[in-house]
Amino acid sequence: MTREIHQPIRINVGSIPEPKESLPQTDAIMKAYRGWNTLEKPNGIGIIDFDLVKPVVPQQFTSRRQVLETLTSFRDSINPVNPQEEFIKAKLNASVYFLRALMGENIPYREYVENITGVTPQIIPEGDILREKSTLADLSKEAGYDPDKESFNQFISKLILSEGFVPGRESFRSFSSGIKSSPEAEMIKNESERCEAQLIPMVLESLGFQGLEFPHATEAAVSRDYWMGWTKTRRGKLLLLYNLYPTWYQGDMEYMTLHEVGGHFVQASLLRRRIVNGEVNPVIGITTVQEPYTFIGEGTADAISYFLPEVEQALSIQGLIARAKRAVRDYVQNNGHIWANEGMDPEKVIEYVMDNDPFAQEDRVRMNVNNWVNNPQRRAYQYVYGISLYWHRQLRNRLSPEKRKAYLRHAMSGYETPSQMMNFADQLTNS
Repeated sequence: MTREIHQPIRINVGSIPEPKESLPQTDAIMKAYRGWNTLEKPNGIGIIDFDLVKPVVPQQFTSRRQVLETLTSFRDSINPVNPQEEFIKAKLNASVYFLRALMGENIPYREYVENITGVTPQIIPEGDILREKSTLADLSKEAGYDPDKESFNQFISKLILSEGFVPGRESFRSFSSGIKSSPEAEMIKNESERCEAQLIPMVLESLGFQGLEFPHATEAAVSRDYWMGWTKTRRGKLLLLYNLYPTWYQGDMEYMTLHEVGGHFVQASLLRRRIVNGEVNPVIGITTVQEPYTFIGEGTADAISYFLPEVEQALSIQGLIARAKRAVRDYVQNNGHIWANEGMDPEKVIEYVMDNDPFAQEDRVRMNVNNWVNNPQRRAYQYVYGISLYWHRQLRNRLSPEKRKAYLRHAMSGYETPSQMMNFADQLTNS
């Protein structure tokens, strides 16, 4: 499923490799990423997701070409001597590919996805999608859906918390500003606080991360994009954004809390702690979504309730529906993403998604299909959701309950390429 640039270095089960020595280019690489982030701000493109390291003065860039030459030079100068350096080289390589795409180069689809995410696109079998749809149907009936009395659309309309906002005549900026103080925004924040209090202590205790703290701000936003939740840093502090552009249903917040807070904030906080302790090269602490950790980061965030039965049992029936509809959506979109980029008629891709995802909304599907093909920010990153969830659920079936916890502890405590993590998973399975 993966093709890596370098032969992966195997690591011992249960260990997280520490750098043998500081990479000489460390400070220069951090300055370059900060400088690139500054360069792209006028373009509305955020390069840095989590910035978890000490402040450094950004390198001054005047063009993407200059950034490309700098990052390419760093990538080519690194001969990895440990897994962290291997990851850093793969990270730089992903950034080079992303930059080339931003500059207008038409990179073949599979080459682009492989070099940014570390995984090779693969179709998820229709039989597995049918099983997910069956699970969703069974949960819906358990929640009160009676196909003899109502259509499925009538049933799900009763689960809606927020219809999804679309700006009117006012500017998008003023519209977005007004939304932050809307009743819907207040409802989302209250739901977020409730779900965090209920679920996150359970995740931390199950994984042995008691005492880990990640104070953060929570805000509502409106962004014409696919995402419902997004975590990042803003001026060095953790920020959780919930997007009111998509439709929100009952149970969505339970699943999103596990993903964004139990997944990404826990990952970021553990990474920051290990950087402070000198265990991780700080280059890894300037994260982007165009890098090979996203396969592990998104996959583990989605896998929490599948790997931890006590967390799964704490989900409401609506939370279980939210989890099932997410699996259906991401599996279906995995295939649609591939077909759209391999030349299938966009209308056929849209039809496939609409026919197989009962929660799909056509305007959102059209937006996604266009972004998958034409937006360098989404052409690789948005692909990774379905395949990472699919792989992690297959891995779950290979591991005992204790080994599932061991996997999550390892995956959430260090940044590795998919190939490195798959090697670890194989060793864990066979140990």
